[in-house]
Amino acid sequence: MNPTRRQLVAAFAAAPALPLLGGMASQETGLKDAPAKTAVDRKVPGLQATVILVRHTEKDTNDRRDPDLSKAGIERAADLARMFSAAGVTGLIHSEYKRTRDTLAPLAKAAGIKSEVIPAGDHDQLIERLSAAGPDEVIAVAGHSNTIPHAAWAFGAELPDLDNTAKVEFGGFLPHNAYDRVHVLNPGRKSARLTELRYGKPSPSPDKH
Repeated sequence: MNPTRRQLVAAFAAAPALPLLGGMASQETGLKDAPAKTAVDRKVPGLQATVILVRHTEKDTNDRRDPDLSKAGIERAADLARMFSAAGVTGLIHSEYKRTRDTLAPLAKAAGIKSEVIPAGDHDQLIERLSAAGPDEVIAVAGHSNTIPHAAWAFGAELPDLDNTAKVEFGGFLPHNAYDRVHVLNPGRKSARLTELRYGKPSPSPDKH
């Protein structure tokens, strides 16, 4: 990674967390409720790469199971590409659903790289892939309201302001209407260091119903 990329990644890591906004699980993602666990109860895998975690952008209503992005979602995906086009992204990962693929499509075009698919329900494969990434890699992952908190939790970072109405081991889900959050994980001494950012049009007030 050249100095320009390192400076940009360091800037994201040093940025103060922005004010939080006020999830419903996506049934198709395959993660099930489980008893709560603390960091002491789990083995946190190592992280060498910088990982950008983002939920898919706003979805259309044309298909209940696998919808396209809405107009707002398409615009937000373009905002994501503008935000990280100079971040030196080396890898892009999304689930098997169109909404995650299309969220990363503008960034894939800007970075000139192809994205890879890891099924939403295969949490272990995703964590193994991220754990194996080297220190010069910057990987963007587009997931779902439950898989994004789960991925952060696996590396010892618990996302703030989650909807925790469901008893899941990783703390809860991103609020149903929260689409403007980006979470950047950087290597830390005992667990990943988390920076929460905002991008695009602000999401409305939380809707947990």
